[in-house]
Amino acid sequence: MTENDPSLYAGTVLLAGTRTSTVASRMAIRFADAGCGVAAIYPSRTHPLASTRAVETHFHYSMVDPLQSVLAAMRESRAGLVLPCDGLTVRHLHALYAVLPAAEDGAGTAEILQKSLGDPAAYLLIDSRHEVQTAARAEGLKAAESFALGRATDPAMIAQTLPFPWVLKTDYIAGGAGTRVVSSLPVARKTIRRAGSPPNLATVMGQLLVEGDRAAMGEWLRAMRPGLSAQRPVSGVPASTVASCWAGEVLSSISVRTVSATGRPTDSPAKVEIIDNEQMVRTARKMAEKLGLSGFQDFEFILDADSGQAILVEINPYCVAPVYLNAGLGHDPVDAFCRRWLGRPPASQTPVHPGRLVAYFPQSWIADPSDPVLGTGAYDLPAQDPQLVNHVMRMVRRNRRYSAIQSGMRSWLRRDAQG
Repeated sequence: MTENDPSLYAGTVLLAGTRTSTVASRMAIRFADAGCGVAAIYPSRTHPLASTRAVETHFHYSMVDPLQSVLAAMRESRAGLVLPCDGLTVRHLHALYAVLPAAEDGAGTAEILQKSLGDPAAYLLIDSRHEVQTAARAEGLKAAESFALGRATDPAMIAQTLPFPWVLKTDYIAGGAGTRVVSSLPVARKTIRRAGSPPNLATVMGQLLVEGDRAAMGEWLRAMRPGLSAQRPVSGVPASTVASCWAGEVLSSISVRTVSATGRPTDSPAKVEIIDNEQMVRTARKMAEKLGLSGFQDFEFILDADSGQAILVEINPYCVAPVYLNAGLGHDPVDAFCRRWLGRPPASQTPVHPGRLVAYFPQSWIADPSDPVLGTGAYDLPAQDPQLVNHVMRMVRRNRRYSAIQSGMRSWLRRDAQG
């Protein structure tokens, strides 16, 4: 039996995240409550994974040498699975799989990645929002029409087929940060030029100093250029189905529709309503089977305002809220995943969410600190981990102060220019 024999690693999960989302910490709590060992790799002590009581073993996620740092964490933690919690981490794990044949004892690590992420033959397709949309449409599914935008692409040519407005999407980035609606050719050219380049140094330093987020620094250092695509916009309500998958099979899922967002309509939701939508679930099942998906997947839709049809707009192959919720029998992705992985029921279960409305923590507080829903059971507060709550709220308040300073500086500069 070799040191990297997967049979040695059962029962420990490695959560990997570069962005400062709370979802990874919530997954850590669920897996710890299920009786699993939990290890985590992240780039900065400001990451919520650093503060949750659920993580037993901590590793540094190097933005200079990410593949080697992840490989070392997988081997040292003896994790049976590694679960990505943002798009950049997925990119790193796919790249790691590609170089493992040349690594010492790489076969065992490759097997763990395949069990965690699914069929390697689909990795390149999954890495492109455009290719995912094209694959969905080829299956006869309702999916937004998509056009790939390379660095040499002339957007004027696409405009002949796709009239404005466009929804421009950046690979690896979910929600508002990776989405921009553009209404004219000059704005499209400018947005494509900016989005197709690594983040500028001012943005990088702001994220590093204020949020402790080193992911953008890694992108800047490595001059990473994400793929871009343009979609035909669909008028309606954003919705999503998050699912736990195993070798192409959907084990369990939760579907939600957005009730309110944190800011722009394309931003991440603050409140959602748990819904039953068979079309969304069927789409998730068909795409999971086609792509051989494993792990936790986020299928994003728009509920068309005219037809009510669910139009697939993207797939995020990593942990996204509300994946950590328990919405009852058949709608608890973590429970179903642990049962399949461990071959036994989890040690305990998180209580079923009390109602259909979910007000996300901390997004709902950010949207409206005085909202009465924050005092109800609908507020998705991880009260069992006060250290995590305190850490996240400190970061939220710090970001609000920084945003206020930025806004004041912009106003002062505008007045100075006009004077």
